Parts: sequence; C-alpha cells; structure tokens
Amino acid sequence: MSTATAAANVSAQIKSANAQTKAINAQRTVVREETRQKASAELFDSMREGRREQAKIRAASGEAGLSLSSGGSIESLLLDSAMQTELANDRTIANMESRHRANEADADSMLSRIQKPTALGAGLQIASAAASGWAGVENAKIRTRPSNVDLGFTTMDDVNDWLKTLPKRRKAK
Repeated sequence: MSTATAAANVSAQIKSANAQTKAINAQRTVVREETRQKASAELFDSMREGRREQAKIRAASGEAGLSLSSGGSIESLLLDSAMQTELANDRTIANMESRHRANEADADSMLSRIQKPTALGAGLQIASAAASGWAGVENAKIRTRPSNVDLGFTTMDDVNDWLKTLPKRRKAK
C-alpha cells in the first residue's frame, strides 16, 4: 500500500466516523423530540380527562341539589379526581425521563462502537505504508545488481584500490 493510499484510507475512516457520529446525534435528537411530543400529548389528554371528570362531579352534585361546600363528600371527590390526574401526569413525566435516559444510553453505546483513527494510529498507518514502500525500493535495487558476478569487493576502498592497479596490470600484459 502506498503512502498516498494509506493517507486516503485514514481520511476516509475519519470522514466515515464523523458521518456516523452526526447520524447518531441526529437520531438522538429526533427520538428525544418524539418522546417529548408523546409525553405532552399524554399530559394534555390526562388533564382534559381530569377536567371532564371534575365537571361531571360538579354537574351531578348540582342536579342533586348539593353545594360544593356542603359536606365533604363532593369536595373529597373533586380532590381525589385532581390527585388521580396529578399521579397520571407524574407517571407520564417519569416515563418520558426514563425513555430519554434509555435513548441516551443507546446513542452512547452506538457512539462507542465508532472506530475513528487517532492521530497516533493514523501516523503509524501512514508511516508503515512509507516503510513498506521504502523496503520495496531497496529490494528492487538489490534485485537489479548482478548476482552471478562476485568481484570480491566489500567496500568502496577495495574498488578504488583495484582501479589504481589496473594500469599496472595492462602494462604487464
């Protein structure tokens, strides 16, 4: 893999991780809003039902000729209705908060599974590709040297010494 390819792969991984993060956060926002709207509708329905029940109690007491302040039974029925409505509303709010926490936990879990390369990891990946490329160049250089001819030189000094003796050898022949 070339260095450019490694850099492109790292860039693609980062872009993919950012896109996944953005999508998860957008989903988190949508689910939170849906949960809030559902809870609002339930609260509204509960309060409307409570008012309806209290109106029925008042109408029934008026038809019976009872005043709200005469005796405690009518007042007790109204208070009980209000308390039941309040309890239903409290449950709705508690359920909404619980759904919010579950949604947050799900989003956090999904975010934790996103694999975004760190600066160190990206650097190592690119450096590894560069080192592999360099090793390939060095291997190619070694393969281009003739391997069947061994002149016995181990250093450049050996080559220079041999070149100095060439004119003497030619005269000797």
